[in-house]
Amino acid sequence: MIISFPAELEQAIVEATKPIPNSQLMRAAAILSGHYRESLAAGGTPTVQGELAALSYTVIIMPATYAQLMGAMLAIRERLPEWKPLSLLDIGSGPGTALWAAAEQWSGLTKMVAWEREPAFMTLGQRLAKNSPNLVVKQAQWQQVTLRANTLPRDNASYDLVVIGHVLNELDEALRKAVITYAWEHCSGVLLLVEPGTSAGFPIVKAAREQLLSLGAQTIAPCTHDQPCPLTNDWCHFPQRINRPAFQRRAKAGSAGWEDSKLSYAAMAKFPVNAPVWGRLIHQPNVTKGFAELTVSAPEGIVKLKALKRNRESFQQFKDYNWGEAIPTKIEGDETNSRH
Repeated sequence: MIISFPAELEQAIVEATKPIPNSQLMRAAAILSGHYRESLAAGGTPTVQGELAALSYTVIIMPATYAQLMGAMLAIRERLPEWKPLSLLDIGSGPGTALWAAAEQWSGLTKMVAWEREPAFMTLGQRLAKNSPNLVVKQAQWQQVTLRANTLPRDNASYDLVVIGHVLNELDEALRKAVITYAWEHCSGVLLLVEPGTSAGFPIVKAAREQLLSLGAQTIAPCTHDQPCPLTNDWCHFPQRINRPAFQRRAKAGSAGWEDSKLSYAAMAKFPVNAPVWGRLIHQPNVTKGFAELTVSAPEGIVKLKALKRNRESFQQFKDYNWGEAIPTKIEGDETNSRH
């Protein structure tokens, strides 16, 4: 599925960047992109300070982040089609990306709370929200919160949906655990964790999922079971294609009209899922002249299924699966190899 950036959000960003010369914005965007790549590769903490940096982030990085959040939320809706959250807490909201994505997925939301550390992001996020056609986005409660173990807000508030997107990679291990515990204690429905789909992002999500399982969480997606992840020497990530908005194409000097933004994520619930599925495709189908092979995460471990070309129906079926697709019932191949 290809998603599109919200037209109202695109227009709001265009209006916000109008006063800034395009050459200045492009230079700032290039610096920010390099800073993010270097910081994340080194395990550091990328920061966004000041109006120009916040706008640059919004132009260059926000569309990909929106795609990742939407991809994860679509997976939740697929597993929980009848679930209708009313309240949302977004921890580390940036310019409010998750607010827009959640409003797109669940129109019944009536309360949104956004926590953000950087004043520039808070100011920009509230400015962008004014352009939303959704009243709950416009009226979101923004709170300046710096994530420290002993300074998290002390309250008994509970939220149907709690989102932590592109935040855990900026925290040390002890603080990650404290924030996850806090989020779980203040979640009454689903806790969604999203990180970039990289070899550095996946271990963070994997460890967080295992922590939540120890607290009694039920896995919604992407795993189709509540067992520890069996992956070794690999990372679980999924692509979400998005049509790049015009402002981003201009900033990137005529880049492609679409982007596959890869994510690692875990959606964990306080309740069991009534409609279990067997497995999820964790790599693109491997198609050769002689066979089509699927790599599936299933309760029995990582399962590799091979359909030989001579079995035309199975071969075509395997070719047609999409990376990240949930497989409702167990399928068989001409050859099967499982590992735990």
